[in-house]
Amino acid sequence: MAKKLKKTDKKNLIIATSVIVSMILLLTLVAVFSRRGEKVPPNPEGTIGSHPGNMNTGGLVCESDGKIYFSNPYDGGALYVMNSDETDCKKLSTAVATSINVTGDYIYYFQSGSSGAAGLGGIRIPLSYIRMHVNGKRGLTMTRSVIVRAQVIGDWVYMEGTADKEHNAPYLIRMDTNGTTTETVANFALNPSCAVGDLIYYNNVLENHNLMCLNTKTGTSTLILEANVWNPLYDNGYIYYMAPADNYQLRRYSLSDGTIEVLTNEKVESFNVYNGYIYYQTFGDTSHLAFMNTDGSNQTVLANGNYNSISMTNGYVYFKDYWNETSLYHTYPGSTYYEPVNAALEAAIAEIEKQNK
Repeated sequence: MAKKLKKTDKKNLIIATSVIVSMILLLTLVAVFSRRGEKVPPNPEGTIGSHPGNMNTGGLVCESDGKIYFSNPYDGGALYVMNSDETDCKKLSTAVATSINVTGDYIYYFQSGSSGAAGLGGIRIPLSYIRMHVNGKRGLTMTRSVIVRAQVIGDWVYMEGTADKEHNAPYLIRMDTNGTTTETVANFALNPSCAVGDLIYYNNVLENHNLMCLNTKTGTSTLILEANVWNPLYDNGYIYYMAPADNYQLRRYSLSDGTIEVLTNEKVESFNVYNGYIYYQTFGDTSHLAFMNTDGSNQTVLANGNYNSISMTNGYVYFKDYWNETSLYHTYPGSTYYEPVNAALEAAIAEIEKQNK
């Protein structure tokens, strides 16, 4: 027969239980607030979180410190990382990742839900822009707004958002990398992708798409070129852009002498510029993915058909089949050979097998 607890024993048990519960709650609160209050070290002067051309094509690939962080289409767009030579490919987050930035020890990205390819399709992940350690841990929600594009500039994350409860139109805000201070930069869709040092080159969607330059230190904008400009990209003293009023020709504008050069007569749907090459997708009856030198010479067709998400790193050019979202190809800059990114496919298969065990 079980012995009855004495009053003193009951009192001690209640006290002990209360202490344990209090300690658990305290440790939980400490963990939450210490993560939220984690101080991000200042970035070096001139830090940019992602190559502007990659951000303009979705922000699906970002190279930093010998690593490539990318949205893996073979796993529904989940966030993966691999070495710059595509070795040691592994998963960091189940969330679908876009607008990927990396600076120092931190990844910044917009998560738009579960990838659903690793047996987790029933889990709902809230739309939010995340700061996370490069090891995939210590995630912090910076905002739950829908972010179209984002760019880390110095110690600020510039985020272009859609109309929401707080904004009745598209907007641009900036938030410090610690996630403690938020400021409104523009009450219209100002694309922060083309960042160069402390400057952002953008097309003014409110006034004829003129090329403008925003000084992020002073908050003032300056007119650079009166022209109908789309998706401006800076490279080596030139602004490359599409000209909507002229069949979306690809052009470049010299910041030094003000000259404009027409690089293609074909209608261009998207493009990227890096390491002496322009990769671009044409639109029309004979659509193709092509590349050329940055001065427009040596135009070469890489693949016939429709491709998108052109992303560039030091060693590879990545792209996807427009009609097959579960695809990822790479080529070497200047090469006419391309193939699937087997490292990404194999890593995704390994993840799926691990989840199904």
